[in-house]
Amino acid sequence: MRHAYLKAMLPTMLVLTSLTFADEVAQANTPSQSKNGPMNNGQMQQMQTEQAAQPQYIEYHNRIAVFTPWHQVYERIQTDAFYVGVEGWIQPALSNNSHHRGVRIGEAELRMGYNYFYNGVDHVTPFLGVGFFKDLGRERSGWLEDNEHRHHEGQKAGIVYGVFGFLYDHEFNSVFNMGVNLKGIIGGPVSHRHHHWGSVVGGVDVSVPITFRFGPKRHWDIRLEPFDIYLHGSEISRNYFGGRSTIGYRF
Repeated sequence: MRHAYLKAMLPTMLVLTSLTFADEVAQANTPSQSKNGPMNNGQMQQMQTEQAAQPQYIEYHNRIAVFTPWHQVYERIQTDAFYVGVEGWIQPALSNNSHHRGVRIGEAELRMGYNYFYNGVDHVTPFLGVGFFKDLGRERSGWLEDNEHRHHEGQKAGIVYGVFGFLYDHEFNSVFNMGVNLKGIIGGPVSHRHHHWGSVVGGVDVSVPITFRFGPKRHWDIRLEPFDIYLHGSEISRNYFGGRSTIGYRF
């Protein structure tokens, strides 16, 4: 009798054992489980945030410009870390100067800030810094002295300034990046000549960096950066439009 009962219960016991084993396997493969038991909503959100913050493409800590002596730059670009940038360049540009539309301008700048990294593809870097700007074109001016009209032609004085703003770059894929850089400028000329800007000079610098990365591990890049710089002084105001370019190496 006992043997008959056990024989009748054997299929049921096998089914229950199989269901229990399948449930344990499913729990082990479920992402909401941890070693200490099921995850709560806060743990799930933290895990999703950490996954989203992971870089989707190859990231490096530093970038320098090479093969472009007219444009030198070093930037510390490590994600979620302190940022520093040192940059100097001389480029041709178009100006609203009625006498000299085509000019050459130069700039040297030191920036410090913080590299924020979002969604695995977005770089946002607020910064503060100091810099020097120089219009290398010639300016013509005239004035009345002893009932005679006098004229003078020469370069405007350079401008020493403080700068604040942000750098933004979005990685569309492992090859193509595009962003926008916005800077506010406030400063003054280093000397007061006939072609001086005025006691205080303020302005805005807007540029659109377009970057193409290449190489097996994307160490190299080519960056094209159209810009528009507007400077307003109490005596004269100028708008400069042009483009910067660099060949960069990341490490």
